[in-house]
Amino acid sequence: MYNRADELLDKIKQVVQGYIEGLGYELVDLSLSKTRGNITLRILTDKPKGGISLKECADLNQGLSAILDRENTLAEGYVLEVSSPGIDRPLTSRKDFLRAGERQIRAVLSEPFEGKYEITGIITKVENDSLFLDSGKKIIKIPLNKIKKAKQVIK
Repeated sequence: MYNRADELLDKIKQVVQGYIEGLGYELVDLSLSKTRGNITLRILTDKPKGGISLKECADLNQGLSAILDRENTLAEGYVLEVSSPGIDRPLTSRKDFLRAGERQIRAVLSEPFEGKYEITGIITKVENDSLFLDSGKKIIKIPLNKIKKAKQVIK
């Protein structure tokens, strides 16, 4: 069952997603918070292959703010924050792994692969529901549903 905040987030998503995708970016996440009476709308966005710049976030902020104001999406005043999801965030969805393509990640598995619960490698591709990692010795195919958690390795 939806509550008012979920319905509002769905409405905001309908208003902003087309604009974001039309500029060649992806909507990664939306969240609303209220602190001391102030509403903050956080929009995480990235490029399909990752690496959105600060200037691109600022330009998106300006465009999205105009759209949200025009559509009167939030009745009260609000603060809009548009940012990158960050390099150190968990990889949880197929889109996250696609965005991290050709980068090194560390994955913790729900069951062992060749006796190991943790595997580090470079993403070579994401196909159907599997991730292919180059471990340096061979290409490993891991079903996405066997990955408990994963993060990009920051060198």
